Amino acid sequence: MKTLAWLLALAAVLYVGGCSATSVLTERGIASLQPGDRREAVIDALGAPDVTEPRGQRFSRYASTPCSGTCMERLWYENPFLPHIEAWSVELDGTGHVVRTSHWASP
Repeated sequence: MKTLAWLLALAAVLYVGGCSATSVLTERGIASLQPGDRREAVIDALGAPDVTEPRGQRFSRYASTPCSGTCMERLWYENPFLPHIEAWSVELDGTGHVVRTSHWASP
């Protein structure tokens, strides 16, 4: 029984650590991006996006409005430890340059 308790405690610590590490690393990647950076810089900083949202098609898991205005495409990066709860997005214009970055978290 003690072994099971220790294993459950270890699993909880690893989960929280993984969640925190993912958040910190993604925040660093997002912070390194500036408006005007090319799509390649986004991929270099954050890797391949989990979801690519084209203009006019809202990614309803997080966004309340679709990509519009100067945004032609929104790249989504989800926290795999907190699905449906935390994600980051990068909006690109028609030439593939960063327009805006955002952090999305469910209350």
